[in-house]
Amino acid sequence: MTDDAPRRSLLDIAARSGPETTLALTGELDPATAPELDAHLRELIADAGVRSVVLDLAGITFLDSSGLRSLVAANDALRARSASLVLRAPSSNIRRVLEVTGLTELIAVE
Repeated sequence: MTDDAPRRSLLDIAARSGPETTLALTGELDPATAPELDAHLRELIADAGVRSVVLDLAGITFLDSSGLRSLVAANDALRARSASLVLRAPSSNIRRVLEVTGLTELIAVE
């Protein structure tokens, strides 16, 4: 059985105010959606005016290794140009994934 329903977009740009940009993410961060996040993050990383990227994870219901890879790559690229990545409001399950993988030691989590 195929699902012909259109896939809901992972990303909703909640705010972009000056040097801090916030992306509110909803849904699952997996191999099907990580490339969409990567594309948005590449644009932000290339924008020298952006000093901090905040990913609001409150709406993320699932996070796998492809999503983790996206977070690590964005963090590395932002730090290379003295900018920062912040993960905001992860659910307890998503926070646990971040803790078990050691990402809470690398990326700020609020």
